[in-house]
Amino acid sequence: MLDVGVLLFKPNYTHDIAVIPPVGLCYIASILEKEGINVSIVDNTLENFPPRTIKKIVKKRKPTIVGISCSTPMIFEGLKLAKIVKEVNPKIHIVMGGPHPTSLPIEVLSNTFVDSVCIREGEFTFLELYKALEKGKGLSKIKGLVFKNSRGKIKFNKPRHFIQNLDDLPFPAYHLLDIEKYFKLQKTYGINTKYSRNLPVMTSRGCPGTCTFCSRFLGKIFRYRSPKNVVDEVEHLIKTYKVKEIHFIDDNFALLKKRAMEICDEIIGRKLNISFKFPNGIREDFLDKELLKKLKEAGCYALDFGIESGSQRILDIMKKGKKVEEIRKKVILCKKMGFSLTASFIFGTPGETIEDMNKTIEFATSIPLDGADFGILIPYPGTEIFEKGKKNGQIKHFNYDKYIPTLGMVDPALETNDWSIEDLINIQRKAYKKFYFRLKYILSTLPNLVNPQKVKKYIIFLKKSFH
Repeated sequence: MLDVGVLLFKPNYTHDIAVIPPVGLCYIASILEKEGINVSIVDNTLENFPPRTIKKIVKKRKPTIVGISCSTPMIFEGLKLAKIVKEVNPKIHIVMGGPHPTSLPIEVLSNTFVDSVCIREGEFTFLELYKALEKGKGLSKIKGLVFKNSRGKIKFNKPRHFIQNLDDLPFPAYHLLDIEKYFKLQKTYGINTKYSRNLPVMTSRGCPGTCTFCSRFLGKIFRYRSPKNVVDEVEHLIKTYKVKEIHFIDDNFALLKKRAMEICDEIIGRKLNISFKFPNGIREDFLDKELLKKLKEAGCYALDFGIESGSQRILDIMKKGKKVEEIRKKVILCKKMGFSLTASFIFGTPGETIEDMNKTIEFATSIPLDGADFGILIPYPGTEIFEKGKKNGQIKHFNYDKYIPTLGMVDPALETNDWSIEDLINIQRKAYKKFYFRLKYILSTLPNLVNPQKVKKYIIFLKKSFH
């Protein structure tokens, strides 16, 4: 396609833990295509195009509207993209969406080059915006949109209701991307991924949890696709892209046990012979022997848990709704049933002490995990932590491109009277050393590193962790 009505961008974000197709943009594209609208996607995290190439793409494809999706750490790159596009043609409408613009629309729209913001789910807001611009209509009736009017004043439209029947959405438009490039790059979640030919699938939206560090960008109400619809997509990806592995990337796959079992039964019944895991995490408290057995039979080989802390007091402050000893029992059960297990932990919750952080290290090294990620809490906009941190003067900077929890790249943004920023970095480094330099862990890992690609990923991981 030389001419497109819509051009969608994911900015270049070199610190992404996994370079995977931008699922949200692909859903928007699929809705637009269903309406007969020409659309193109550029994942610049994958492509790493310089500004001159971006300009050539915009000139060649002549979009009416450019959409840019941004999380908080990539917002500055997104704004740079907006500027580049406007330099090609100031009349192109720039709309931004994603977690950061949703949480801080006024801040984003204060940028000269941004014309509007899609709040939360963007599929139908974007579609209506495109149609309004094509027909020269005003934007004030488009639900879920915040925009600048002709006088530059920011206007908030009525909110849009969340999509209730997710089965109505077409599958993400992965065909608009060079999927083989993702496979060849092999920069996916974790060092224990079995197959490079893997793609993400989102089976649900919304989270009823109350974690203080999460923005619940897609709402608090759990909405889900039917088991048949989910596995139809899995089968489509197998047939179209010859994938051997699926990454279920939603946060609450196991929230409804009956549904999770039915998804597994669909996979088994169709004899798809697919491996899968949950890189964004699966709550261990939703798992029992029956479901674990079914997951294993369907092809699940790895489980990732968002444990976050080994201190019950901090879990309660985080509003995780979990008990430390129950977590221990579930991790042991999952390991006995033959799953590869990884978990994430967070340091730096306001109210946490150094003693609490050491409890987390002790807990992480006392349970049978195959890997662990120790992050520093980031006060992402839209979270309870962000709002309280601003109010209490605990947020030390708003350099969003530094809002990265990974050791070696982190520039902690929160500081309390219980610890300094230097304390956080030291405890994070200590945690990685305590976990990964245990003789027992090293011996257990060696058999998994016979694959040269895994050795490479492991070395890169260690460099980042102990920088």
